[in-house]
Amino acid sequence: MAAIGGRLAELWPDAVVELDHANAYHLLVATILAAQSTDKLINTVTPALFAKYPDPAALAAADQGELEKMIFSTGFYRSKARHIIGMARRIVEAHGGEVPDTMAGLIDLPGVARKTANVVLGSALGKNEGIVVDTHVSRLAPRLGLTAQTDPVKIEQDLMQLVPRDQWSIFAHRLIWHGRRVCHARKPDCEHCTLAPLCPSNGIAGTPNEPARGGGRQPQTRAQSAAKAKARAAPSAKPAPSAKPSKPTRPSAKPAKPAKPAKPSAKPGKPSGSKRR
Repeated sequence: MAAIGGRLAELWPDAVVELDHANAYHLLVATILAAQSTDKLINTVTPALFAKYPDPAALAAADQGELEKMIFSTGFYRSKARHIIGMARRIVEAHGGEVPDTMAGLIDLPGVARKTANVVLGSALGKNEGIVVDTHVSRLAPRLGLTAQTDPVKIEQDLMQLVPRDQWSIFAHRLIWHGRRVCHARKPDCEHCTLAPLCPSNGIAGTPNEPARGGGRQPQTRAQSAAKAKARAAPSAKPAPSAKPSKPTRPSAKPAKPAKPAKPSAKPGKPSGSKRR
C-alpha cells in the first residue's frame, strides 16, 4: 500500500476533484448531477445553473420544470432535479441555509450517499471522513489487490484500513486520475503504467476478466492466463474413448398385413346384372 501510494503521489501530485466549484454548495450540486454523466459535461452546465440559483435558498424555490430544462443534457434530469431541489429545501429548513459539514448531516439530504458526502467533505470542507469510491476506485482497488469486495461500501471499509487517514481524500483523487488516464476499463495501459510492477493484475485484458457487479471472478494475471492457455493446448493424457458400436436400426415401418379376400359382388344363384332398377 505504501509503495502504491508513493508511486501515485509521484505520478499525480496535484490530483483534485475535476468538477468546477467555488464552495461546498456548488460541489454538492455538481456531484449529484455527475451521476451517470461526465465531469466535463457537468462543467458546461453548472455555470448557468449557479448564476440562476447562487445558493440553497434560491434553488429551494426553483420551478422543477424550468430546472429540468437546464440540466436535461446530464441525463436522468427529472430525478436529479427533484433531488437537488429537495436537498436545497432540507438545507434551508434543517441547516439554516448552510451545507452541513458532517457525514450524518450530508447523507440525510435527498440524493446524497456516502460517495457524494465524501467528495464534499474532502474537497470542499477539508475533512477526511471517508474515501470516495466511484466507478474508477471500484475498478482499480480490486485490480491492485487492495480489496476482494465489489460493493462500494465494503471497498471503502477495506481501503480505510490500508490508507492513512490524512491521505484518504487525496489517495482517492489520485486513484481516480489513474483510472481515467491509464488504467482504463476495457483497455488498461499496463505497458506504460508506473504501478505495473506492484500490480497483481498486470497484463489483464480488461473487463471480460473482471468481476461483475455484486460478485464474480477476480481479474486474471498475465501468468495465470498463460498457464491456462498452456493447459488447454497440451495433449490430453486420457486416451480418447473408442466409439460405441452403433445400434441396429429399427425398421422404418411395420410389415403390411395380408389383404382380406374380396366379398362376392352378387349372391349365388342370381345372374350378374339381374338387379332391379
